[in-house]
Amino acid sequence: MDSTWKILAATLSLFLLAACGPVDADGRALAQYEQPATKALVLEMLRQLPDPNPGVPKSHALTLGEIVRGRDFTAASVPFMQELAKASGLRFVSPEVLTTAKPTNHAIDPDTRVPVFVLQVRSMKPVAAQSWEYEAAWSYKDRFERRRWKVSAAASGSYKAEALEVIEAK
Repeated sequence: MDSTWKILAATLSLFLLAACGPVDADGRALAQYEQPATKALVLEMLRQLPDPNPGVPKSHALTLGEIVRGRDFTAASVPFMQELAKASGLRFVSPEVLTTAKPTNHAIDPDTRVPVFVLQVRSMKPVAAQSWEYEAAWSYKDRFERRRWKVSAAASGSYKAEALEVIEAK
């Protein structure tokens, strides 16, 4: 009887853990990333993106947390990406539907067949009341940049994103 309770407790624990959804390295639910401060960060990242092919339409995709190449990532929710698309006027597509172009393996929007800027909000850590430090990145074809950001609430109730140091880039 004692072993039955242990198995039941272990099973229940696994179900509860799975119900929490994906988490970052600090145990924060990635769903918590979808908030006004992150929106301000992504909008500032979009403003600062380079335009390696002027005049060529581009799509954008957003992932949250770690990306394990070729295996695993967590896409931002469709409502959050729709909110970003509306605020920026840019096309957003779920990273779950991206395809790759041979022989380069660049991420491609399956509807428009154009390369995609893949944005990643890798981590989010509170540093003070209404202030967060983020690690975020973008990639486009063979180019990428990963950097730290600080996002703080302004007196008006909006958020301001400030680019900090570049961690790596190509």
